[in-house]
Amino acid sequence: MSVSYKKLWIHLIEKNMKRTDLIKLAGITSNTLVNMGKDEYISMKNLETICRAMNLTPSDILEFVED
Repeated sequence: MSVSYKKLWIHLIEKNMKRTDLIKLAGITSNTLVNMGKDEYISMKNLETICRAMNLTPSDILEFVED
């Protein structure tokens, strides 16, 4: 099982935001964003930070998919 952040990318598009806007808004590092772009796991701390900054829940941001 792996993780997918497609839901987050859709939210960014709907809010007319770029990924760099997310870095500024949430205060996450570019490395975190790169990992998310590769559908790799990120820390719970970073997930919480993104959720709070965008007023979303974890299920609004990611989903687990079968390999």
